[in-house]
Amino acid sequence: MNYRHSFHAGNFADLHKHAVLLVLLKAMRPERQALTVIDTHAGAGVYDLGGEDQVRSQEAARGVQALMAGDLPGAFGPLVEAVRALNSWEDGIELYPGSPWLIASRLGGDDLYIGCEVQPQVREQLEIAMATTPAPTEVRGVDGYETVGETFADFILIDPPYERRDDYERTAQAVAMAQGVNPEVVVAIWTPLKDLETLDGFLRDLKGRTGSEVLVSEARMRPLHDPMKMNGSAMVIVRPPRGIDGDVAGVAEALVEALGEPGGEARIWLA
Repeated sequence: MNYRHSFHAGNFADLHKHAVLLVLLKAMRPERQALTVIDTHAGAGVYDLGGEDQVRSQEAARGVQALMAGDLPGAFGPLVEAVRALNSWEDGIELYPGSPWLIASRLGGDDLYIGCEVQPQVREQLEIAMATTPAPTEVRGVDGYETVGETFADFILIDPPYERRDDYERTAQAVAMAQGVNPEVVVAIWTPLKDLETLDGFLRDLKGRTGSEVLVSEARMRPLHDPMKMNGSAMVIVRPPRGIDGDVAGVAEALVEALGEPGGEARIWLA
């Protein structure tokens, strides 16, 4: 599966991932005076919705632009505010914030954002985007999977492109390595929903390596009949902060209700 950030920026999966991400950052703040966050597959940080990739895909038009143009579900309030903050509202939505911008915009002077991006051109764009945020940031041209086993973090976002056959295995390995550095680390993992066999196999591997509590949020935008399509989005949260279940469920439910097809559904459960 080829999942280039710029091609898919602002689509339904981004909305799911980023709304849950903001829920997690808010929940973690009262517990910690300072946060170190690692983003293993950071991307460019901010995306031009008028760019060539978006003109071809039209995914933002069916995602964030459709969401903003209609009734805005309350569960998406923080993400809507972030999108508006990045744009001149009178001129519509021209830019979409990726996870680096969203995370760094929620951090303060005692916190640290570490974004890993191996593609030089994308990394240059990330450095420019991070220069506009108030929090201390580091952009590293390194393998994010390896970084989490070498660098302390309170929170990790793992969002690979799933272009390689071993992305699921490396993700599970990375979580186990991160726990070796900080046993209390919270990890959020985005995965596409194509078929349940792939998700279930990944969860078995993840649980076997970590033994940790895992909260799964599924936004099934259509029934999972065709494994060749991205039928939905899943957020897998390792060691979820207490009390987030309702907010996480609200995001998936609102997304499916607003943008899903007949037969779509939201599911929230502990693995």
